[in-house]
Amino acid sequence: MEKDSFYLQGTDKEKEKFSGSSGISFEWNIIYSCNYRCPYCIFEGKWEEYGPRTIVKTVDELLKIWDRIYDLYGRTSIVFTGGEPTVYPDFFEFISKLSEKHYPLNISSNGSGDLQKMVKLCDNSKVSMSISFHPEFDSVETVRQRAEYLREKGFLAEFINLCCYPPYVEKLMDYVKFFKEKGFTLKAIPFCGQYNGKNYPDSYTTEEKKILGINEVWESNVKRKGTLCAAGQKSALIFPDGKVARCGQIGERILVGNIFDENFKLLNKPQACDVDLCPCLKAVEA
Repeated sequence: MEKDSFYLQGTDKEKEKFSGSSGISFEWNIIYSCNYRCPYCIFEGKWEEYGPRTIVKTVDELLKIWDRIYDLYGRTSIVFTGGEPTVYPDFFEFISKLSEKHYPLNISSNGSGDLQKMVKLCDNSKVSMSISFHPEFDSVETVRQRAEYLREKGFLAEFINLCCYPPYVEKLMDYVKFFKEKGFTLKAIPFCGQYNGKNYPDSYTTEEKKILGINEVWESNVKRKGTLCAAGQKSALIFPDGKVARCGQIGERILVGNIFDENFKLLNKPQACDVDLCPCLKAVEA
C-alpha cells in the first residue's frame, strides 16, 4: 500500500494546525469520564480518582467564561477532548451557543454520542468532529457508519484517529485499507506509555516503526526539548477542573492559571519546552 495511504501524527505541521483568526487556540479536556475503557488511555485505572475533579457548570456559566476570553483575545478555536466530551451535560447545546463567538470548534470523540442532536443543533461551518477508532469497542463498520453520517452532514474532520497500541500495529494496514476504500484517511497516533513493561514509542520494533513510518525525520520533528515554544502563550490545555497547562505533554507540572478565575490570562511570551517528545507540533514556533 502507498506510503501516503494514512497520516502519521507528528509528520506535517500544517496538518496538525488548528487555529482561529486570532491565532489563539485551546484544547479542552472537558470531563474525566468516558463510556469506554481503553487500555491505552492515560486515565486507565484512574477514572475513580480523577472523576470527582470534574467541575460541571451550566451552559450560561460556561458562556460567561468564554465571553471573558473573547474580550481578551477575540475569536479563538477549541478542540474538545476528555474522557468522552459528549457525555458532559448539555454538551451540544453549549457547543451550539459557544460557536456564535468562538470557532472553529472540533470535538475529538469516539462517536458514540447523539450525533443527530449535534447535526440538529450545531453549524457545520463552525463545528466538526474527529472520530476515534477503538478496536476493542467498535468494529470498523460501526466507525464507518458514524463517519459517513457526519460526512454527509458536513461535520466530519479530515482524519479518523487510531492510537497505535502495540497489539494493533500488525492490523494497522488492514484498518488503513478498509477506511481508504471507503474514502477516509486514518491518522496513526503513536502510543506513548507502557506496554508489557516497555516504554513506547521507543520500544516499537524495527518492523513496527517501518510500518508506522517512524524514522529519523519523524523523531527530529517531535523532539523539541529546549526549543522556544508558544504553548501557554498562543495555545493551552484546559483540564476539567479549570486548571490551564501549557500543553498536554507538560501537563499539570507547569500551570498557566485557572480559566474559571476572572483574572485568567495566557502567558505573554514563549518559554522553552522541557519535554522529550512533542508529537502534536502545535506551537513549536514562537
